[in-house]
Amino acid sequence: MAEDKGLSIDNVFCFGSSTMPIIALGIGTQKTVYLDTVIFDDKELKMLKTLGCHIIQDNTNQIHNHKDGLIVMMEKEGIFENHKNGNINVDCIIGDHLLYLVSSKVDPEDILTIRKRMATPLTTPVTENKLLEIAGMKTNPVEVSTPEAIMDYKSQLQTLCGTKSLVDPITFTAGLPALSALFATLINRGGCDLFMASTAYGGSSQLVDLYSEHSKGEKDGNPLITKHKFDIQGKAGMIKSIRSKLDSFSESSVQDSHLPTTVLFVEIPTNPDMKVPDIEELAMILSNYGKKTGKSVLLLVDCTFAPGSEIMEKLKTIVPELNVMVFISLSKSISRGTTTAGTLVGNHTHDSADLMHDITETAKTLDTIAKDDQMLFLTNNIDGVKQRCLDAYQVAKTAGDVLVESVKEVTGQTMELAFVTPEEAAQGFTTSTFSFNLPGVESSKINSTLAQKFVDLLTEDDRFKPCVSFGQDNRTVYATVPATSTQGAISEEDKNKQEIGGVQLTRLSFPPTLDEKDIHDLLKSAVISLYANAK
Repeated sequence: MAEDKGLSIDNVFCFGSSTMPIIALGIGTQKTVYLDTVIFDDKELKMLKTLGCHIIQDNTNQIHNHKDGLIVMMEKEGIFENHKNGNINVDCIIGDHLLYLVSSKVDPEDILTIRKRMATPLTTPVTENKLLEIAGMKTNPVEVSTPEAIMDYKSQLQTLCGTKSLVDPITFTAGLPALSALFATLINRGGCDLFMASTAYGGSSQLVDLYSEHSKGEKDGNPLITKHKFDIQGKAGMIKSIRSKLDSFSESSVQDSHLPTTVLFVEIPTNPDMKVPDIEELAMILSNYGKKTGKSVLLLVDCTFAPGSEIMEKLKTIVPELNVMVFISLSKSISRGTTTAGTLVGNHTHDSADLMHDITETAKTLDTIAKDDQMLFLTNNIDGVKQRCLDAYQVAKTAGDVLVESVKEVTGQTMELAFVTPEEAAQGFTTSTFSFNLPGVESSKINSTLAQKFVDLLTEDDRFKPCVSFGQDNRTVYATVPATSTQGAISEEDKNKQEIGGVQLTRLSFPPTLDEKDIHDLLKSAVISLYANAK
């Protein structure tokens, strides 16, 4: 498409959403967007302005006279030629799920960041058909899920999360667009103080930062979402860290906060530490905080690493009135890696149902609800997810034992695994992933690269893949160093707290089925080679 229009490939973006190309311009550049077509109603324009996206819809001939922002026009016949010849003044052109940057007013990196954190490109099946159309070839048949299959899928999601909510789960084009719709909704409800681990997924952390930077109160100009970090690295106790942070905030800062909602965003198990907090203590901390401060409280639980934990049922028995929402990245265990997607599942409370209703309206404006081809992959693969997770946990547990034994034999040191305990697994937290700090050597220079060298050794065999994902049912082990992958947007200070003896964490994720003996032999061989050369 870039070549066809005479543009650099860096200046052309495809989006799975029909509206996010326009919204990305407003949020990414912080310039007023003058749009030549009426797409959004007044309520949507007001909502988007609160997010830092100011759009003025001007379908008159006067649109070309605006000098202070971006002139954005819908693609029509002759528009690129007219722009090239200087006959019209335009900065960006919106095509069919496409954004063309035709002036130097927009930095492509700003658009790339917004698309990466708040939206997605077109899905692979849709892209393939568009390319076939351009080539004048027959397109692939489009299959869709039956209404019955979609109903069953939504019911299974609720069962996995341990709830029967008043509102159906919402499925989005990817995980981050799901969180984006939630945060955007909370911002338009007056804003929130959001507490999250300092080493949470870098994409989630950067998404909060983007909204905090651009979403300001109309009267005071203060951020409408404020991030507060707590540490869980190494030996840090998760409950102790959360309690300390919330207690400190409630005693000294809560009166200064004009934001009506407090959100505690926790991964259970955490990534990459695989920690599981005491659920009863967690629920009571939030319940007591809400009573003490009078704030509306939301517990947002990322269950991606253990989607079948039925976490909401556990919480309901402790504090039934607590508003809980589960987030799951569906590209992992549930879709088995066949598609991107993300979901939000509300619990049984009326507060949750009201919030889910508002999120749905936000998602419609952002056009980030999952597409038909994604729903087909999801409905075809959700069956059996709990058993797959249990099987993958068993594979990971056995491999972890082999790895620890091998390290002990080679180095004489006992290496601890950051992994769920058997008791936690019995409660449903059956993650397929563990992390570890390899024992260091005398050279600090070697220690700084030891984790990555181990990943490199493992991935010399194609049964290991240098990848940040997990949950795929493909007989492949995924290996990564989180500090340089999933935590790319996290501060160096926070990442360094994960080091032991100058050695960063390594993370391995296992599929439900594989040739375990071969994998165990490869782990042993990699350990031997790593320390033989670490001198």
